[in-house]
Amino acid sequence: MDFLSLFDEKFKKRTLYNGNQYTLDYQTKELVLSPEFHQTLLKNKGKWGGFKKIFATNLGDILNVDTFSSPFAAFCKLFNLTLPMLDDKYVYAGKVLEPKVLDAVENKIKFPVQRLNDVAEYDYFKDNPQFGGIPDGFIKEKNFVVEIKTTNVKNYQNWVKFSPPIKYIKQTQLYAYLMNATKFSIVGLFLEDEDYEHPELLNISKRHLKNFDFSLNITQAKDDIQKALDWYEKYTSLGKSPKWNEMLDADFLEFVACHNEEEWKNLFLKWAYEGKVSLHDE
Repeated sequence: MDFLSLFDEKFKKRTLYNGNQYTLDYQTKELVLSPEFHQTLLKNKGKWGGFKKIFATNLGDILNVDTFSSPFAAFCKLFNLTLPMLDDKYVYAGKVLEPKVLDAVENKIKFPVQRLNDVAEYDYFKDNPQFGGIPDGFIKEKNFVVEIKTTNVKNYQNWVKFSPPIKYIKQTQLYAYLMNATKFSIVGLFLEDEDYEHPELLNISKRHLKNFDFSLNITQAKDDIQKALDWYEKYTSLGKSPKWNEMLDADFLEFVACHNEEEWKNLFLKWAYEGKVSLHDE
């Protein structure tokens, strides 16, 4: 793979840099927006060029639900400062296998499952000014939201013994609440390591496929929503991020620390030669 050409093709188009739109305060461990950029984001809040609304996939990070949560990264996503996808094998597997899983769900329950990705390219809740996202499926006859998650088979026992990760539950419950659905299901497909190489060839009937059903907890959903909105108002008004975690946010910190395109290119090439860059052909 020609990493320099790959950088020019896919990763060069970066507009936000340290010392320009923001600075990193290493004493407080906060990202601080420049006054001009902050005002622009506030002025256009909810519109192009402003702070984005909260997407359900980031709810777990905002609520800091587990040791892997990053409120720091969630804040940065509000103004499109996001670590580019360097290795897409997990997302690629999910994208390829999701239709197969929805077909399997449909065949099992004998009701049609509406594929919401087919009707909403970026945001199913585009008319909601506060929250967004795209649920994977909806069963109209049962008023039931379906969310597909692919994960490694090593997680199977924990999911069965305890539950899917809380961030997935919070995400899908928010979808259910926004859609006035009474129930939701997280369907897990548990993959072997080798499945990620060519997921398009996988016969999913050869793997563990399990649904985890939940009833909408309206009180909990409302509480999550209010906490998320309070967090959003606090940090967008301040123009400062929550504190970062030096271990959890290590790669992201390297990315946001770049002052210009040359530093970003050098970091990308370092990561590439360390084996962190691996992309499927589109």
